[in-house]
Amino acid sequence: MHIIHLLTVIIWIGGLSFITIIVIPMLIRWDDPLQKAITFQSIEHRFAPIARIYNIITGVTGFVMVYLTGWYKLYHTAKGLPLLIMTLIWLVWFVMLFGLEPLIVKKMLDRMIKSGVKMEIEAVFARMNRMHWVLLTISLVASVAGIVFAHGYL
Repeated sequence: MHIIHLLTVIIWIGGLSFITIIVIPMLIRWDDPLQKAITFQSIEHRFAPIARIYNIITGVTGFVMVYLTGWYKLYHTAKGLPLLIMTLIWLVWFVMLFGLEPLIVKKMLDRMIKSGVKMEIEAVFARMNRMHWVLLTISLVASVAGIVFAHGYL
């Protein structure tokens, strides 16, 4: 269970890192606003379903481990703080992947592509860039929390 959990998190955060560090900065430098939106949407269209699957696997394996090991008793203790941090960050991701992204971000990009309107694409990509850096940072915080918890540093 631990190995599945760790590998899923590694692949998921690796994909997020690639999009955040490589793809978005590359697209920001492109001149054609419509091509930016189309390219980002095509990449996100392929990655988002994979990220949702990884989110579910991470949540299921995480909650099973918490239950089977009795770690749920630690949620409201100082020793369980890293566990609580990981769980809350997973919840943020769940809401983002299953709520905000499909309902807000995807619709906005679809509108831009269908209308062909610039729609302040630079501002949209700047905002998306900041959002991805925040999501990557909190994901890395969750990873550090997992290391701290697993190795008993608290």
